[in-house]
Parts: sequence; structure tokens; C-alpha cells
Amino acid sequence: MPQLLTEWKAGKIKDPVARLRYLQRKIGPGTIPTLPRRTRWKAAALLPALACLFIPGFKASNSDDELLPPPIPHLTAVAVDVFTDVWLVEKSHDVETYSNGLLIDDRYAVSSDPRIPYSVFGQNEPISTQTALRTQPAGIVYHTTESDQASFEENQNRALKRIGKEVLTFVRRNRCYHFVIDRFGQVFRIVEESDIANHAGNSVWADARAIYVNLNSSFLGVAFETQSQPGELPSATPAQIHSARVLTQMLRSKYRIPEANCVTHAQVSVNPDNMLVGYHTDWSGNFPFLEVGLHDNYPAPPAAIYAFGFDYDPVFVHRTGLRLWQGLAVAEDQLRTQATAQGLRPAQYRSLLRKHYKEIITTLKAASAKEERHAT
Repeated sequence: MPQLLTEWKAGKIKDPVARLRYLQRKIGPGTIPTLPRRTRWKAAALLPALACLFIPGFKASNSDDELLPPPIPHLTAVAVDVFTDVWLVEKSHDVETYSNGLLIDDRYAVSSDPRIPYSVFGQNEPISTQTALRTQPAGIVYHTTESDQASFEENQNRALKRIGKEVLTFVRRNRCYHFVIDRFGQVFRIVEESDIANHAGNSVWADARAIYVNLNSSFLGVAFETQSQPGELPSATPAQIHSARVLTQMLRSKYRIPEANCVTHAQVSVNPDNMLVGYHTDWSGNFPFLEVGLHDNYPAPPAAIYAFGFDYDPVFVHRTGLRLWQGLAVAEDQLRTQATAQGLRPAQYRSLLRKHYKEIITTLKAASAKEERHAT
């Protein structure tokens, strides 16, 4: 009865962010409230994942002159990453063939700025401390092109092919992604894997070992030729999903990319001007993780919230749905726990995290400017 009363009161709150936070306070951290019968089974299926995917561990800073935030909670996957061995079988002028059936069309491939060593920030150090430089891709960000769409029907072949070619020409000119998967499931290489694509500029993610900021250098961009659609069904054709699966297998095998770092643009995108997550909302709630051969990463807490104090607004909550909702709730729980460990109110602690984020961005911009001067 108390929970039903709580949910009744929550239903009276029109602001979805305020409703979410009211439920978190009343029902408890990480708990999913009673849902309509048609979606309740999905919540039940996700609860075990939410309970065991992430095990927080905290360690306060020992700095004497500045109160630093404790390290980011250590995220431990349910199972050890399993990689499918995939190798290049044959390469012609325009096509690469791989052992898992993947075909990559290289006709639109173009060079961009080379991937120089990029900074990562450690889980067991103060957040503003750079702990390493890396050169290999650490993850994959999945996008939607948000381009025009013709009906996926046989009598629309001409329009589908024309629009697809226009999309490829545009993304090639702007170096938008490393790969594009068209409506028919054809995989096109756009930016060479050794180079940087302009796909996730202001973004944040973290795995069990490191925090990544501005993922253009550290993550590969894979785009589906599609538009974001509300609801639970993926905004992709079956052919696109199959191709995404074999492409993901190849990239994970080649670079040993952990499943935890295969994420959607909506999960990593941030707006530094207003300090809100979800500046881009493509694949905000219906990416087919399981069909692509990955565990569902939506319950993962967005690192931008618990590491750097970002917030979220009603628009983003509306777009996410149940799956990403859980990640937002876990991230807020972590931020409050970390604030308590420091003896601070959440608002004070959030301000401290934001200060460290701005320090990192300033440092990265200065390093980028220095690199450009050297290049010229």
C-alpha cells in the first residue's frame, strides 16, 4: 500500500525529472516502480542486471590543500569479455572481406587528422589527473544519421539508393563517422580507423579502468542510415542490425574493445554550456544491444553525471524511456553517495565535479592548440 501511494503521488508530478527524483527518494536507490502490465516484464528482466552490473567502491582523496572528489566507482562487468576471432580474408581495391562474413566497401574511404596519443583519466586517481596516453581505439559509439528516409519497400529502390548515396557523400565530405551502415545493410568505411572522425566531440564515458573525455580520438563512430524513432523497436532494418553485429565483432576483435565501451551517442553526449547530458539523443532508448551481440549498456550510469556533475532535463528523460532511465538513477545515487563520503551536500559536490571538468577541458584545448601549431 505505501508504494502504491507513492506511485500515485508521483503520477501527479508533471515534470519527469522531478518525478524521477521523487521516486528515487521514496522507493529507494536503483528500484523500479510498478509499471503498466505491458512493460512490467521488461523491468523485471532488467533488475538483475542493474543489481549486479555495477559494484561501487570509494576512496577519499588524501590531498591536504584541496578537497578532491573520491575516485569514480569501479564498474565490474557481470562476465569476462569474450571476443570472437575475426580476421581479414581478402582485400581488393574497393572491398574487404572478413572471416565472419563482414564486407566493407572502401569506395568512400577518406583520410582525416591522424589519431595522436589521447589522454585518459584514471579511476584510482583524482579526477583531474591524467594517468595515461593511448593511441588505439577504446570503444565504439553508435549513431543515427538523421537523414531523409524513403519507405523501405521494393518500389522505393531508386529513392533509397539516391538518398543513401547523398548521405555517404555528405558524411565523407565532413568526416562524420568511421563507418556507415546503409538501409540495405551495406557497410561503408568513411574515415580510416587510424584517423579521427568528427562524431562525438563533447562527450564523456568511463569503464572499469579509465574516464574518457571528448571521444573523437578515443572511440570509433558507427552510424546507421536512419532517423531516431520513439518507442521500443529499433530504428534499423534487420539487414543493418546483422551488419552492425559482424562489424562490431571485427572491431572488438581487432582492438580488444570491451563490451562496456560499446555505447550510443545519447549515452555519451554532453553540453558543456549548460552542463546537461544528452545534447544529442540518437539511440537514446531503443538501440538493439542484444541483437548486435552485446549486453544491454543502457543501465550503465552516465559518467558525465557522477564524474563531472552534469545534470539532465525533462526533454532527455522523455526521450530515454525505461532502459536509460535506470542509468540516470544509478548515476544520481552514486553522486549522492560520493557527496556524503566527502561530508558535502549534493549541490556542493556537483559544483566541485564541474570545476574539475572545466579544468580538464581547458587542458585538452590547450594541448590541441599546441598540437595544431606544431603541425603548421
